[in-house]
Amino acid sequence: MVESLLDKIDGLGETRRKALLAVFGSVTALKSASIDEISAVPGIGPKLAKVIFAKLIRQESIDTSTGEILDA
Repeated sequence: MVESLLDKIDGLGETRRKALLAVFGSVTALKSASIDEISAVPGIGPKLAKVIFAKLIRQESIDTSTGEILDA
């Protein structure tokens, strides 16, 4: 089994990972997406979009209860 960066994001199960890849085509393309673009994917709300953005794009820590991006 090939592991993806998406596998390491809490709250992002197989269905949501597949939805993201169906829309963006690759993790590389997803990395260039905005929070609004990520949250437009079915099953991905604004809070989870911030988590994805922080983990993939900015490589920062986030507070999963609030979605707040914390200083790394």
